Amino acid sequence: MSTEKTAATPNGADAALSDYTLDGQIGFLLRCAYQRASGNLLRRIADHGLTPAQFSVMARLYERGSMSQNRLGRLVGMEPANIRDVVQRLKRRSLLETRSAPDDARRLVVDFSEQGRSLVARLIPLEIESSAQTLASLNPEEQQTLLQLLGRLVETDDR
Repeated sequence: MSTEKTAATPNGADAALSDYTLDGQIGFLLRCAYQRASGNLLRRIADHGLTPAQFSVMARLYERGSMSQNRLGRLVGMEPANIRDVVQRLKRRSLLETRSAPDDARRLVVDFSEQGRSLVARLIPLEIESSAQTLASLNPEEQQTLLQLLGRLVETDDR
């Protein structure tokens, strides 16, 4: 019996199967790149007791200012239940504060505490170092191109 990759598939997929490599799949490559970037960041911020996801929430708030919890979740790519959990964890650590929106008591507005704003300001340079390390194998033009292309892949109306 032959071990060739020629299983009968509809629509001539035999050729696609024979050319398939996991290393050629965008999801796999993005996951591996994410793991490297997250690891680089985590090594720098772990002493502060934050995860990369928690840092991204704080960095987005630093960048954009107070906003609704739902909008914050959209802007960092988190599902509503996940952003709620992250905000609650950061709030318990006195890094974030929440309040009801003045125009709609059901909407929760998230902002920094003084301690949280101070911490994220100290951590942003560490994140910049982390990104530089992650991108170090690329020349400056390649780095810019990669960031632009990834930005296009994740564009939303909210960004």
